[in-house]
Amino acid sequence: MRACVVGSTASLNSDSFSVETGLLMTRIRKATVRDVHELLECQARVWASLRGVLPTPWIEDEIKRSHHPDVKDILRKIITDQTRITLVAEENHTIVGFALGRTDKGGLSWLGFMGVSPTHRRQGIGRKLVQAYVTESKTKGAQKVSLNTAPELKPAAKLYVDMGFVPEGLMKRHRYGVDLIIFSRFLE
Repeated sequence: MRACVVGSTASLNSDSFSVETGLLMTRIRKATVRDVHELLECQARVWASLRGVLPTPWIEDEIKRSHHPDVKDILRKIITDQTRITLVAEENHTIVGFALGRTDKGGLSWLGFMGVSPTHRRQGIGRKLVQAYVTESKTKGAQKVSLNTAPELKPAAKLYVDMGFVPEGLMKRHRYGVDLIIFSRFLE
């Protein structure tokens, strides 16, 4: 088990910051187009780890989508879009987590998906990704960060609440018959 011993920086202006976790250094940074393949592989591992927790059709559709040839081009466009926030957690030059979202001119930032590879969970990486996402959202002028998660994903829901997010709503049988909780955090 590794313990987080270094906090985050106040800004991602340098495009990255590091988090020391035990003997290894986890670096949270903005994704580049060179990260596309590895980010999609990490995303597929995250989805695969949710088998037995979320409906199988949802998991299999997302894994299949992660390997679809067109998704690489789509992700390249997302990474270079200034309204998007695409962060990766890297350890030993390997992507072990990511956060994907977008901001709008109305002051809202939406964290669309955040995941950490199953072998790297419970080490503070998800927390650091969310912190970096919030920091980048503030930089882009957001006044609020919102996201949704399934109630079945208890560690994720607990993380968001621990980080100051509050439940704002429930979408019943929203996706693949799964309820989704909307969480938001107002930024200062």
